[in-house]
Amino acid sequence: MIQDELKENFDEVKSEFENYVDKRTDLLKLHIVNELSHFTAGFAVKMGILYLFFFVLMFLSLALAFFLGEMLHSTGWGFTIVAGIYLLLAVIFFLMRGIIVHRPVIRSFINLFFPKFDTNEEA
Repeated sequence: MIQDELKENFDEVKSEFENYVDKRTDLLKLHIVNELSHFTAGFAVKMGILYLFFFVLMFLSLALAFFLGEMLHSTGWGFTIVAGIYLLLAVIFFLMRGIIVHRPVIRSFINLFFPKFDTNEEA
């Protein structure tokens, strides 16, 4: 009699535990899908903006190169000056890559995967 009750209680606890694990697994899957969908949507929007910004920058660079070329009476010098400006920007970007790229990317991933840990809030 006691063994039957114990077995029933054990089976009930086992069933409840399996149910709990299944629910937690489903919740984790939903959380992952939610975070990945937000990440993918944000990535797509940023890539679209970057793509359009690239064309704006390209045409402004061409306009500046032709303008400088007319001012200097040499289109080649205009394009060379614009290329030098981009080279200078690339060197500055490379030297500051930790501040400009690494830290924001790390913070973004921390905020993406651990949204409760905000730097302004107590944990």
